[in-house]
Amino acid sequence: MPRKINYDNWSKEELIKELRRIKETKYGLVWHRDLPEEKIDILINPDARTPSEMFPNEMKGKPFPILKEAKGKEINGDKNKPVNLLIEGDNYHSLAVLNFTHYEFVDFIYIDPPYNTGNDDFIYNDKRVDKEDPFRHSKWLNFMEKRLKLAKNLLKPDGIIFISIGNDELAQLKMLCDEIFGEFNLVEVISRVAKTASNKGTQFSPSVDYLLCYTKELPKLGKFKDIITDDWLKLFNKEDKRGKYREISLYQAALDVRPNQNYFITCPDGSKARPPQGKVYRWTEKTLLENLKDDRVVFKKAKNSPLLDEKGKKSIWNIYTKTYLSDREEEGKRPRNFLDEFINRRGADLLSEMRIDFNYSKPVNLIKYLIQIANKPSDIVVLDFFAGSGTTGHAVLEINNEDGGKRQFILCTNNEDNNGSGLKIASDICYPRVKKAIKGYESTKGENIAGLGGNLKYYTCDFVEAEPTDRNKRKLVNESTEMLCIRENAFELVQDESDFKIFKNSDKYLGIVFYEEAIDDFKKAIKKIKGHFNTYVFSLGDDPHEKQFADVKSKVTLCAIPEVILKVYREIFK
Repeated sequence: MPRKINYDNWSKEELIKELRRIKETKYGLVWHRDLPEEKIDILINPDARTPSEMFPNEMKGKPFPILKEAKGKEINGDKNKPVNLLIEGDNYHSLAVLNFTHYEFVDFIYIDPPYNTGNDDFIYNDKRVDKEDPFRHSKWLNFMEKRLKLAKNLLKPDGIIFISIGNDELAQLKMLCDEIFGEFNLVEVISRVAKTASNKGTQFSPSVDYLLCYTKELPKLGKFKDIITDDWLKLFNKEDKRGKYREISLYQAALDVRPNQNYFITCPDGSKARPPQGKVYRWTEKTLLENLKDDRVVFKKAKNSPLLDEKGKKSIWNIYTKTYLSDREEEGKRPRNFLDEFINRRGADLLSEMRIDFNYSKPVNLIKYLIQIANKPSDIVVLDFFAGSGTTGHAVLEINNEDGGKRQFILCTNNEDNNGSGLKIASDICYPRVKKAIKGYESTKGENIAGLGGNLKYYTCDFVEAEPTDRNKRKLVNESTEMLCIRENAFELVQDESDFKIFKNSDKYLGIVFYEEAIDDFKKAIKKIKGHFNTYVFSLGDDPHEKQFADVKSKVTLCAIPEVILKVYREIFK
């Protein structure tokens, strides 16, 4: 039975809002939401009201989610490459913290959530969900909804998200994503051959799963481009003064009803040719005439032409158009929405070779392919908040190694026991896999696999309670420092004072001032250092401190601390 919500302590405004929500009807997706929508805000909005029976362990003292670095697990592989992040903890908490550090900063998200097959692959409220559970789909939707809403905040306007999913939740996930991202922001639904055929199905042999791709603002999304292969280049086997080209038949065999694309074309011998009734050319007559002038149309005699002459008999001509390689390279080869090159076994085989005990892993090449066809710059931020064994991180390391890119990955995963194996997913599977990928390893075949290079910092999710104790003050200041370092990607400590700290990244400095009274001391310190400083000042008031930094404004950019962090700071330090 679903839990009852206790409305006794709700205000009139809250009850009206809840009543409207219950009465609200939507096309497509309606399910039993076990908690009101306010639950989405609780970890990123300290003022959010949530009934007491919800998140009881988290609500005590209005705790604030933070990240705490596991110092002994830092991996330094190459100072010239970005610092990647592995976050251990519930991905709901991880996404909440990333809303402080990476709001609208992520370019690419890939996730592989539980498929909810009913075969012990999905845990909700610490219980496995089986096929007989009447609220099986509702529980999964509740679980996914709040995570996807937080994830949407992280995407840039032209950011994209790929979600792997199976038959069990494909329809529900698409409707949920239509609701969260907007149905007009659907980029594609891709079918993928996940495994070779077997006899396990009742009527059909199951072999495919799916990838849903959404963006945040479709008009701002650039063009996807498929990978150019040698086989594709060989298709451009002819050449003229403009360069290499391939010939493609102007005739389109598929049935279509476009009368302006069925017309007579005058051939070199004066005869005319047109498609049979119900068939068409790929171009309108206007487009054809424009391309005839540019010598982009080729007439060839053919024994078995699909075209008809003026008498309705077989024409002796077939007509082709020139497609130039230079044009296609600039425009890009359009990727297919069916993938048959990335079966799961390859992911499992690689983990086995790396001596990583994990049974479910997508192939590295699948994630690499998705990143590559997205056609984004080589310094993007890639997020996977169902990281599992770390395939997405491995894929980013490989691409960077191949093209010299500076893509950064963020992996979020829990540290639960892996199917009773005694191995924890984050610390015993994901972390060792990423470490081996960076540093290199000896395979089960005895081969020495070279490291891909890169850097990693390992964090765990934690909370700071809101009581104004010395312990909470120290913890908030220390861990907020960590999060601002993550936000600025600056980790090299330059100066460590009790009232302020200075860090450095590759091209600028980060300054964090913990008390307004320390601003003068901070300014004295930065005057001795050549460089520019992104500076954050913790404050009990709303003063932006521009006047206090007027004398060093050429060296300092004042940055706003996320409001939610300031609210907790002011609560604790009041």
